[in-house]
Amino acid sequence: MRNSFSEMRSETYSPEYISRLRWSIVILFAAIAIVLLGFFIDALSDTSTDTATDMIFFLLFLISGSLAGWLAYEMMRNQDEKISGLLINHEGILFLNRKEKILSEIRYQDLVKSKDPYIKDIYSESQNPGKYSNFRKKLYVHEKDENGKSKKKLINLDVIPLKNRYDLIGYFLKGIQTFRPDLKIDPEVYRDFYLDEKTLRYAPDNLKSDMKVKIITIAVIILVILAFRYFFLDEV
Repeated sequence: MRNSFSEMRSETYSPEYISRLRWSIVILFAAIAIVLLGFFIDALSDTSTDTATDMIFFLLFLISGSLAGWLAYEMMRNQDEKISGLLINHEGILFLNRKEKILSEIRYQDLVKSKDPYIKDIYSESQNPGKYSNFRKKLYVHEKDENGKSKKKLINLDVIPLKNRYDLIGYFLKGIQTFRPDLKIDPEVYRDFYLDEKTLRYAPDNLKSDMKVKIITIAVIILVILAFRYFFLDEV
């Protein structure tokens, strides 16, 4: 069975493109920090502004400057410690550096069943609960903690920009079905990641349909807010 289960590798954008994109973000945050610093200095010299305004500009400057510094550090630190590719095979998901060294892994044999009878062993969930929770789902499995008890674990494939994110998720689920048929997959997982439930392949038409629903939902929310503002707030 292992020999018949071929491997799937991540497809990413060119390193030059990713590098340019990341440095552009660094420069953007640095420019924002410089502008905010200018506002802060102007606010200090203007006696008509209060302390709260000064502190807001200073706080925003610290946030922007810190983000720019952290991103620059991440760009320049040891590349051998950074994930540059993913590989899914008969063992599980392997996170590799540029030299194909395994930095971390999620193995099928390490997965366990959920201790909660109302939660499937493999399921999807939003990291941002609330009214917009359906707009971005994450995949979760269960592993044993240091005490041997079942705990949920995020399958984070967003560590690098991927072209075939949904294909990788589908192939990982196929591996679970093949090597760990005892684990139950929530049917919602297939819908949330736009997979054909029979083939576990990415179905672009499912994504298009979902995007249409989300765009209509956002449009309706905006119209409701505008209508509320027009009919109610203008009367006050």
